[in-house]
Amino acid sequence: MEQNKAIRLFILFNLLILILTFSFQSLTKADDISDFQIEGMSIGDSALDYFTINELNDSLDKYDYLDKYRYYFFSYPKGKEYEYLQITVKQKDSKYIIYDLQGHIFYSNNIKKCNKKLNEIKKDIDGILNTEGKEYSGAHWIDKTGESKYKRINYSLQGGIVDLICFDMSKKLEEKGKEDRLSITFTSREFAEWLDKNYSKMKTN
Repeated sequence: MEQNKAIRLFILFNLLILILTFSFQSLTKADDISDFQIEGMSIGDSALDYFTINELNDSLDKYDYLDKYRYYFFSYPKGKEYEYLQITVKQKDSKYIIYDLQGHIFYSNNIKKCNKKLNEIKKDIDGILNTEGKEYSGAHWIDKTGESKYKRINYSLQGGIVDLICFDMSKKLEEKGKEDRLSITFTSREFAEWLDKNYSKMKTN
């Protein structure tokens, strides 16, 4: 239960900083968010093309965004790049269409390796979009000391959002099992706009 709550806090923080910039960014160009893939999956795909309903229900964590969306967070041992995946679908959608897709890699006390991977991904995406993402940094809100930081690169497209983040956790939190982490997120514009309107209504419990 405690592990699930920690996962959820990370995920909701990720969403918070995503929608804070979504509210202020202009569109960079008309690229299709569904052109991007994580482990062969894309926004607009059916999750059932990759997982059974039982596999989704056995996720490490599930969370309902009010009565509209639901995410599934699970380990992905057969992944070529990412150790963990998160997918978001509509709760009442029998086709399980993906509206938000995330890949995660944990780095045990190795933020340099995390930042190196982030910059590699950034270079690839910059080349695809022929533009550079906007960079942000700040303190992680779960750490009241302000010692845990994040570095973020964001691309706002007409079809959705691409978001890259490295979380650099403090030594004290790392001792409690909260590791440095790389997160890459592809978000449909429909889901991003819904989050922008409804985030304040959601809870972490």
